[in-house]
Amino acid sequence: MGKYDASVRPVENSSHPLLVTFGVSLHHIIDVEEKDQLLTTNCWITQIWTDYHLRWNTSDFDGIGVIRIPYERVWRPDIILYNNADPNYRSAVINTNVIVKHTGEVTWLSHGIYVSVCDINVEQFPFDVQLCTMKWASWTYDGFQLDLKKQFDEGDTTNYQTNGEFDLVSFEAIRHNQYYSCCVEPYPDITYVIKLRRRPMFYVFNLILPCLLINGIALLVFYVPSESGEKVTLGISALLSMTVFLMTIRDTLPPTEKTPLISLYYGVSTCLVSFSASLSVVTLNISYRGVRGQPVPAVVRDIVLHRLARLLFINFDTDAPKGESGTMAPSGVQVNPRTGSRLKTEVRCDGAPLAPASPRFARHNHNHLAGSNVAASAVAGNEPVPATTCSRCACCGCTLREAAARHEQRVAANERLERANLEWKQVAVVADRALLAVFVLVTTIATAAILLPQLNNLHVGNTPLKPPI
Repeated sequence: MGKYDASVRPVENSSHPLLVTFGVSLHHIIDVEEKDQLLTTNCWITQIWTDYHLRWNTSDFDGIGVIRIPYERVWRPDIILYNNADPNYRSAVINTNVIVKHTGEVTWLSHGIYVSVCDINVEQFPFDVQLCTMKWASWTYDGFQLDLKKQFDEGDTTNYQTNGEFDLVSFEAIRHNQYYSCCVEPYPDITYVIKLRRRPMFYVFNLILPCLLINGIALLVFYVPSESGEKVTLGISALLSMTVFLMTIRDTLPPTEKTPLISLYYGVSTCLVSFSASLSVVTLNISYRGVRGQPVPAVVRDIVLHRLARLLFINFDTDAPKGESGTMAPSGVQVNPRTGSRLKTEVRCDGAPLAPASPRFARHNHNHLAGSNVAASAVAGNEPVPATTCSRCACCGCTLREAAARHEQRVAANERLERANLEWKQVAVVADRALLAVFVLVTTIATAAILLPQLNNLHVGNTPLKPPI
């Protein structure tokens, strides 16, 4: 090799292109960086060509048909990775000796860690399938000087080591003739298309399942009683938890214009949890409206407490609260509900009618006027009080009757307030149950629409590829 020039393209006719057979063996996928859109692989490169300067007769050299010499001493094609993203590209490639046969066939085997640009499409993340390419071509030789040929129609995966995050679906080799604006000559290249399918179980258990659990906790907002004061707190806590997981996704994925599937799901879930926290404030306001004594409108009572409650399988005791003052009989006579006796309408000392006393007040008068049998009998409701008796206890009787009337008014007002308060609380319960049904329905539809079409990708095994023929 004394007269051998390693810088000269080894062809017998300079007008003929030199055919180089190129092959890539994928050994391992080291990393797929979604945020930086980079693919890091460990590949073995095979380049085979014929150097007519390196031919000899084996008989002249004791039958030696194959030799190995340093790669710097022979001509080599300047085939590089076009979509390289590693600034230390040369240092990442390990070049070994070339294998030279007596026929002039030169085989150059190299090994390297290659970082290539990959257009990561995260729209279906974490159920995505990625197509990454590795484009190999000569940098200075055009197609009229150096021609490329695929070693196999598919890349070699016989020594491939599986990746924990991605399944290797296919590794295909495609040859192109590329034309650039600088030159009229074609530039052949061999592009290896790496098809990867993500294994989603990691993200299902660490991102999707917590989101489902947070949605389940948000459901409890409509179950928490309004009196506990924890409805809004529970909703805000669920919303904050959802926000923390959403920030984790943001730090993982690239800021592209396409919204990832999991971000869409988290966005919908965040909106639903926000609505549940907001609507809990509305139901709390409804629950405490009765404190102000405002009665439930008849339309609301009919629609919510009767129709909607029955539709939601909620049963309330609709019997009106019965006071202890009994019912009114004809001619202004009140019937005692316990004794069945009648009490005539009492009058004040000035002759004006006075509201009848309740049985409680009757018992009180009975004890107070125990000194007079006639008065006691009249108070019990058996006989009218004689005029002589009324004159004797005029001052005391009138005072007690007025106090009893005021007491009865207060009791009636309290009963109206309690009834209004109870009805508003019942309206709030029905509203909570209705909102719960709506929340469950919307959450189920959103989850089914977003996640169910991706169930086919919930596999954990790796599909082995056939070795190249």
